[in-house]
Amino acid sequence: MRKGVAFLSILSVLWITSTGFGAIQKKLIHFPTFEQNITKVVEKDESIRAQRSTINLKDYGYPEVKFTGADWALSNWRIILAPSANTTKNNVLSYTKPVKSKRWESEGGTVLGARIHFIEGRFLSWALIKPPFDIFAYYDDGSFVNSEEGEENSLVMGLLANVGQIKSISTWVYGLNYQMQVGIRLRDRLDQTKDYFMGSVWFEGWRKLLWQNPEYTDDVRDRVLQRIPLYPRSYPYIVFDSYIVYKPETEQGGDFVVYFKDVDVEFDRAIIREEMDIDDEAQWGILAKERLDKRILELKRLSDIQQLYEQAKAQQRANAPAK
Repeated sequence: MRKGVAFLSILSVLWITSTGFGAIQKKLIHFPTFEQNITKVVEKDESIRAQRSTINLKDYGYPEVKFTGADWALSNWRIILAPSANTTKNNVLSYTKPVKSKRWESEGGTVLGARIHFIEGRFLSWALIKPPFDIFAYYDDGSFVNSEEGEENSLVMGLLANVGQIKSISTWVYGLNYQMQVGIRLRDRLDQTKDYFMGSVWFEGWRKLLWQNPEYTDDVRDRVLQRIPLYPRSYPYIVFDSYIVYKPETEQGGDFVVYFKDVDVEFDRAIIREEMDIDDEAQWGILAKERLDKRILELKRLSDIQQLYEQAKAQQRANAPAK
């Protein structure tokens, strides 16, 4: 009898290990299709806002925010330099652009290229490569922007929802034999950022850099099991915030060029929704209200940034020499 019980216990553990705890791999951002996908998000966002949004930024004293897909183009991504390198010359010589790659023609061919003009001299420095605006997580109706027809994480555009423990992060990078190092910065539901060191780009050509979580284990028997509060707390997400490029003091500085193709994340789902008996959110709508409040904060921040951006462009046009 005891042997039968032990055998059934082993089968139960193996079943749990193979179902509820398996990590899945999803693409967080994919530059060959980024401009196309973010345009879909922007157009749907405007459509939802026109049809049913109750958000009016003018009620809060903020100008209205209207984006087009072109505002998010890869050529509009920003290079933010370390304070010691933040000079007019370095900023002018640091920018991004879409670049065609023969290696990735089957996926669309476009990768993100970045030119960074670091401070010259053997000093430690760094630079961020960021989208023109923070990638937002929700539409005005409270739904995730990367969900198409209700399917979780179906649109690749810089957001992954329902992310529990991260097992690994990988990115394809094109190196040109410099000793610069690369990291990835992610932002979570609480607007907290975390940096993941990916490694050196001291190589030539395309290479897949990988960060692996040293605390992750596939076997549930080796995990520290604990009860965590579920609805309405545990529906976390991650957003791509930026690439980080570190300049070691062994490099002289000046111009540096690098290319990126995508970012993949391997993670455990925080909630296995298929196994839930009751759809709590459908009953109570707590997360939708929380998402709407967060959306208002996002729009306020984006409104300020866009207003400054438009003012800077107007000033540049006004100061341009007459033709």
